Amino acid sequence: MGIHLTFSSGGTASSKGRQGGSFLTKVSGGLYGPAIVFQCILNEDVDGAPNCYARFNKATPDDRNGGLDFLRNGTNDENARFTASNRWLWNGVVARESSGGGVEIDEQPDFLQDAAGKYPVFQPGKRFYVCRTALAANNLPETNQAAHFDATRVSYGALTPPLHRLGVRLGDFGIAIRNDDPNNSEAFLYADAGSQDKVGEMSSHLFRKMFPQNNQEHFPVTFIVFPGSATTPTQQASAIKAKLFGLSLADNISELTDVMASGQTFDDFSAAGATLVNSPARTNILNALVKHGGWRHFHDMAYNFDPPGNMDDLRNAIRRATARPSNQIF
Repeated sequence: MGIHLTFSSGGTASSKGRQGGSFLTKVSGGLYGPAIVFQCILNEDVDGAPNCYARFNKATPDDRNGGLDFLRNGTNDENARFTASNRWLWNGVVARESSGGGVEIDEQPDFLQDAAGKYPVFQPGKRFYVCRTALAANNLPETNQAAHFDATRVSYGALTPPLHRLGVRLGDFGIAIRNDDPNNSEAFLYADAGSQDKVGEMSSHLFRKMFPQNNQEHFPVTFIVFPGSATTPTQQASAIKAKLFGLSLADNISELTDVMASGQTFDDFSAAGATLVNSPARTNILNALVKHGGWRHFHDMAYNFDPPGNMDDLRNAIRRATARPSNQIF
């Protein structure tokens, strides 16, 4: 019996500047486990960078003060204010109650003590605080900046509730594919975390590679993520290749590419007859899957309606889709 992929709705998420609009689809039936696919707008994550959060300056408390990000984003409240009675907690910044053991804190009770009584930990030189990622990069103490993934050097994503609900965990791998730009794709791991129902928050390293002109708002990116793929970062490429190989053996592998390129809810996609006009986005997505999966032999039957107006191809494609049994989506 051949391998046949099945698809189911995984819910809806938001992304940068977009309320909703990212439709998560779970892909099951692959030889080496499931995948999650979706489209979204990217947002930049700078956590883990040594120069992420600069030392607090009470004269300009709401400025970056030489850091990459605003210090309030190092707390669990994006609207945090620095007072003598803070109710927020340090989150993206490593914090301690006191100095000692080679650790120095910025002990300013009128501004920087969080609701748990902790203060931000300095990096050597006291210009920047230790900025953390949710996943440790190694076995160094967390008060050492080198213990965290550097957003400016590593391609990572922030794991949020919509993906966590579908089984994705810290350390799992995925691929980001820019829809409108041939050969612009990047493998990554989930090394940071967020609490909002959004997807698409990616490290500076990945973000700048995909959008060097910082113009991401009008250009969706397609993702394929592999729950349960976590291993050591040095095995990232081989783990992704194995997952993609398990998918490429399916007799309906073309539907995976179609679903990824559609950017619709799965219900809308299937209601339309599971047909999709060939597009540059589909070509770019397929090329990325071939590249990262090392595919040599796979059965892709894209619906090709070129040249425009070729109604015979359109009718045949719809006929193939609607002839499928009603209890079988594909």
